[in-house]
Amino acid sequence: MPVGPADEPQEDREAQEFQAPPPPTRPVGYWDLFLLFFRAGLSFGGGVAVMAVLLKELVERRQAVTRSEFLALYGLARIIPAGTINALAVGFGYLFHGLLGSVVALAGLLLPALVPTIVLVVLYDAVRGSPWLDLLPVTLLPAAVALLAGAVLSLGKEVARPSVDLVIAVAAVVAALALRANPGVVLLLSGAVGAMLLRHEEQA
Repeated sequence: MPVGPADEPQEDREAQEFQAPPPPTRPVGYWDLFLLFFRAGLSFGGGVAVMAVLLKELVERRQAVTRSEFLALYGLARIIPAGTINALAVGFGYLFHGLLGSVVALAGLLLPALVPTIVLVVLYDAVRGSPWLDLLPVTLLPAAVALLAGAVLSLGKEVARPSVDLVIAVAAVVAALALRANPGVVLLLSGAVGAMLLRHEEQA
């Protein structure tokens, strides 16, 4: 006797009604990609601050990638010796538009830093040995620390809950700080452990 919709178990009907949302679109054109990394390159506070700008733009505002995708690409970028932010530009550029997208994103990221770096080098050479340099520890450095702290807290929201991710994150911090393990080795081991646990969960 065929089973009608009314005879189906409640759990099955709820499972059918609750379907995962479709994957987010990636509405990032070449010009948008260039401007995104250009604005990111104008951010103060170093790599983590730039990463926070990218996270807010790509994940929260545009919803071009999920937070998990962003963190996965960030984890891969941390392993690249050439620099995390440069690797992120290449990675997201390739994700959206292939090799040409990588070139566009990298150009947008590097151009804002070129002129200011030259200007700062000239200024530093002019005021070297001057009392003005004594103001840096009480002006720019606290602001940079605040930017870094905000970026770290923003990224930590993804793993700041009871989960395997949190356990791996805590173990990585202990290995890096207490045991003074090589950061690259810590990242590789953390990724390998996470992949094995994820595969075990999928099989279960």
